[in-house]
Amino acid sequence: MSSYDEKRDGYRYSRLQEAGFILVGFVLGWVGVMIDWAIARRKGMMECSAEGIYLGIIGWAISVVCWFILTATGAMAPAASLAALVACGASAWLAGLAGVAFAVPNTLLGTAPIDGWAVFLLVVAILFIILSSMWVYGMRYKQTPAEKASVFPGDDWIKPGEKHLRYDAGVTIDAPAEHVWALVKQSGQTQAGWYSFDWLERLFTFDIHNHYDIHPEWQNLKPGDYQWFHQAPWSIGEWVTEVSDVAPYGWASHSDTATDPSYKNRGPNGEAALKLWFKRFCWTWNWQVVPIPQHEDGQCRLIWRCDCTFERYHRANKYFVVFILGTASIVMGRRYMDVMKALAEGRMTYPDSKK
Repeated sequence: MSSYDEKRDGYRYSRLQEAGFILVGFVLGWVGVMIDWAIARRKGMMECSAEGIYLGIIGWAISVVCWFILTATGAMAPAASLAALVACGASAWLAGLAGVAFAVPNTLLGTAPIDGWAVFLLVVAILFIILSSMWVYGMRYKQTPAEKASVFPGDDWIKPGEKHLRYDAGVTIDAPAEHVWALVKQSGQTQAGWYSFDWLERLFTFDIHNHYDIHPEWQNLKPGDYQWFHQAPWSIGEWVTEVSDVAPYGWASHSDTATDPSYKNRGPNGEAALKLWFKRFCWTWNWQVVPIPQHEDGQCRLIWRCDCTFERYHRANKYFVVFILGTASIVMGRRYMDVMKALAEGRMTYPDSKK
């Protein structure tokens, strides 16, 4: 946080603020989560509201884990109902221990023993901790309000009025924009990889191996190229539509089943738009590397915007895109920016044996 500038880097919670959101969720449960949301949304940024909610959920889930451990080991007698634990978190069992009635005897709201339902709640809490932590991790890098309001090349692919989801991020890198752009534009499954957790990508059958040195043969990104994420036969990827080799550097890309080759009409190397079960599935992923001229030694912002639309745009499909596809994207995207920043700033070495 020492070099952090809110006007340049976007709003970011301090570690103390994050701990505060978690503590509210821990003490007050889902009531605290709603309080966290009310506090976080005052920043007027969607990801700040979401981050406050996820931090509160982590706090609530930790309170359930603590209650389970203390009760299961006999360190604490059952002191609250499961409903009270869900609604009020640690305050429920703390108040129960103090003699305040947080349970109704001989009913479903009676004090909860360690039984099957308690184990189920524990499992749910652990899953919430994992999912929420992934989102908090992924939302670390934010764009400024000016960057959010700016127009990116490729923004016009999804038309005004079309309902869509958006994921955007930005990171300040203490390196010249030209150097960062040389690393960024060789991204891709068939080239330098995606600078993320390539071992995890390979675990999920993505044949990706990161390369952290600049390869001249991968510096010719141009419109019409297909950037691969997953090799055939899945053939997940996107088509590049615009490339800028002058500042601000960047590219625009998309995958759209309404216009691009489908599984019945693949490209010459098996390229295909990702369709799944949707009538139409489309995303755009537009990147920019923007120099910051005030910095003597060279500094830039790496920013991107990913929009997604689909048919039918109903709640079940939306939750699938957000929590299944979105969780993976936001975690891998955060890692990409961490690696790119460390690599461009010379804080990450790459063995000659792997070049």
